[in-house]
Amino acid sequence: MKCGEIASRPPITITPDKTLEEAVELLSKHDVGILVVVDRENPRKPIGVISERDVVRALAWKAPLTVTVREVATTAGLIYVYVDEPLEEAAKKMEKHRIRHVLVLERSGDLYGVISIRDLLKHCKL
Repeated sequence: MKCGEIASRPPITITPDKTLEEAVELLSKHDVGILVVVDRENPRKPIGVISERDVVRALAWKAPLTVTVREVATTAGLIYVYVDEPLEEAAKKMEKHRIRHVLVLERSGDLYGVISIRDLLKHCKL
């Protein structure tokens, strides 16, 4: 099975100029653990992620809910797989980097979707 076959689509996105409060509202509204931070001019270009863990860290640092996503998102070293890669590649990257979500990109670099650990477990043969 290929990564693109189980990726959650469309991914829930946010731009870096939005506030932490807006990010929390989106996480809650869509019942997801991660938002893909995308370029304002090109919403298919991922530039980072903001996860529940990022939100917890920001609150632990006493960041106000008015800080921008840019200030609390993870933007370096994005972890991703391509739509045509085997599902095992997503699992390997999640385990190696100790993360619960991985971005799924088209070969062009455009955002396609997100795979969560929950998505993997649904397709795991136990």
